[in-house]
Amino acid sequence: MAKSLFNIGLPPAELILVRLTISTVLLFLVLLFFAPKHLIIASKDIPYFLVLGVGGVGALQYANYVTISKIHVGPAILIQYLGLIWITLYACFFQKEPLSKWKIFSLLLALLGCYLVVGGYRTDLLRLNRIGIISGLVCSLLFTFYTLYGEKGLKRYDPWTLIFYGFGLGAVSYWIFVSPIKLITSGYPLKIWMAFLFIAIFSTLIPFGFYFKGIERVRATRASITSTWEPVVASFTAYFVLGEVLYPSQILGGIVVIAAVVLLQIGREKTGPSSAFEIRQREGDSRPAVSNVTAKGSVGDPE
Repeated sequence: MAKSLFNIGLPPAELILVRLTISTVLLFLVLLFFAPKHLIIASKDIPYFLVLGVGGVGALQYANYVTISKIHVGPAILIQYLGLIWITLYACFFQKEPLSKWKIFSLLLALLGCYLVVGGYRTDLLRLNRIGIISGLVCSLLFTFYTLYGEKGLKRYDPWTLIFYGFGLGAVSYWIFVSPIKLITSGYPLKIWMAFLFIAIFSTLIPFGFYFKGIERVRATRASITSTWEPVVASFTAYFVLGEVLYPSQILGGIVVIAAVVLLQIGREKTGPSSAFEIRQREGDSRPAVSNVTAKGSVGDPE
């Protein structure tokens, strides 16, 4: 959907502003009526959310869309999934998370499966746009930061709180580059606005929300490796819905990714750092109030 909008001349910054703004408004209305507690944060944690929104969400979205606007979606996904390696290495060396043989094997299998699914073996990939490759590598690093920094915040807040403030502050940061008034008066036809709404809900709110839910329960390394299921779903959906060709190597890649996810769960280590959800449960307050969080310090405090 994003690629088709870029092909008709929509700048990446405008699409990012639209998807983040619409997502924030929709999530605000849902939380306001059904879970207003999730709108409350401590004043000491405002710097944390600013970094998450601008340096995490905003920068990641831009690097992602620049990448897929410069090169094909398949290799763009492949380059960005290098973030799985950075996340695993960081968790091992800095968070003292056990690097079991099952986890290493699952990680390598997942990367191999993605390589086959997106057609990484094609020789024409060697002629990719240099800017696209660089932005893809930057995106993998930003994805790592977003995942690990978000996991830190999940020890205090519900995933939807992080999503709301991350998206909202990320959208505000884009007002510097794109005026919201300009978008409203741009004269885009109804079908373009329907595409914006589709992206805001099904490509932003739902997947990012579930991804943080996964990190909350099974930690960043497992959630990120499991997320390699994404290009498999994309390829098979394109085959059944859009009639695209699905090669035997892509089918094999899908099977390899499934095997990696299954092995990751079978070989789950019995010892290791607690998940963000377990930490919040131990504190006895899974959705902290302002006074409670302030008394315990801010998310950005050293652990």
